[in-house]
Amino acid sequence: MDKKYNILVLSDIHLGSPICQAELVIAALHKNDYDKLIINGDLLDSYNLHRLCKSQWKVLSELRKISKKKSCIFISGNHDKHCGIISVLLGFDFVQDHTEVINGKKIHFVHGDCFDSFIKSQPMITELASGVYYFLQKLDKKQIYTRKLKKLIKSWNNAAESLAKKACEWAYKMKYDALILGHTHIAKHTKIGEVEYLNLGSQCELPITYALIDDLGNIELQYLE
Repeated sequence: MDKKYNILVLSDIHLGSPICQAELVIAALHKNDYDKLIINGDLLDSYNLHRLCKSQWKVLSELRKISKKKSCIFISGNHDKHCGIISVLLGFDFVQDHTEVINGKKIHFVHGDCFDSFIKSQPMITELASGVYYFLQKLDKKQIYTRKLKKLIKSWNNAAESLAKKACEWAYKMKYDALILGHTHIAKHTKIGEVEYLNLGSQCELPITYALIDDLGNIELQYLE
């Protein structure tokens, strides 16, 4: 822990999913020194808390401990439909989005599902697909094929790139300098137009990916496995 950072931000932990990398999430939470923690959506995989294994409950325990010592922001994602349960159990308050201004740099955090036109227009199909995917996860114990399937779905018809472009066009109009999303599970740090764009990837694939932001507003994409 040589350098102290302003913010650690993770997205798409998906507690309850059999491919959640809970041990690595805990490692990421303790690997670096930081003042503020932001969970940028999809902390949970579903409202069925019985799906959480011991290591995933430990993630919630660690988050609770951290929230007593540091400022923590919990942003809701499309899988956090019943985040009220966690709010009651652990005292986490969820928000829709969050903005930080660091060294004059305006950074906006939002999960990203608000820019996903498909899940907004086809909620029933999305819910059905999620159920089928969860069933396949249970069959595919080593998660070899389900991970490939998810990457194929997310990249189909350049969906992730289209979402990023749409989001950055919105961010530019809103006068944000940087936009940090999750949702697509495809980690990427680039510049789109005038906006610095970072997708946090997820905590379900290897390596897991997350971001650190220093006191100057520099954003660093990190990998851990």
